[in-house]
Amino acid sequence: MFDAEPSAPAVDTDLLLLEQRLAGLEPVAPKRSAGDVFESPMLGRLEFAPMPYGRPSFWHGEQKMPDSRFPLRIVCEVEGDRPPGPDQTACVIAFRRLQIQDAALCAPLINARLRAVKIAGSIAPDDLVLTLIHLPPHPLTDSRYELGFRAIPHPHLAFTVVFLHGKPRTVRVDSDA
Repeated sequence: MFDAEPSAPAVDTDLLLLEQRLAGLEPVAPKRSAGDVFESPMLGRLEFAPMPYGRPSFWHGEQKMPDSRFPLRIVCEVEGDRPPGPDQTACVIAFRRLQIQDAALCAPLINARLRAVKIAGSIAPDDLVLTLIHLPPHPLTDSRYELGFRAIPHPHLAFTVVFLHGKPRTVRVDSDA
């Protein structure tokens, strides 16, 4: 066995190493700057906002909704400076289509919050208008996202509902006044 001839001829250089490029010598893509624009038929016109290291950057913008007096604000968090992904686009489309069902889920929680902060009146699901979609970098696997609503009886109030695992958990009430 020791005196057998090798089945492959010996080569002085390893052919696998010849085609490898060194990562440090490749050109580095320039970082995206604040205010860069991303246009999409479903997301509209979004502007980039970089964040410090360790926090996700985000794209944000507003769409004028044909059936509402309130604009729809869209915020898509991203890792690094990549553009919004197809999963985020799909979630925005789904939330816009299911806004009546989401409003029905959120109305009891919003009414409980209105009672807690001592604001008179209650809100029916038909009174709520979707005005904010805030998505994490991986909305299909991340457990948290936010939807914002305005109510026709209280147009000066904005309701931000935090969803965990697809269920509304908390409500923040902000006032324009």
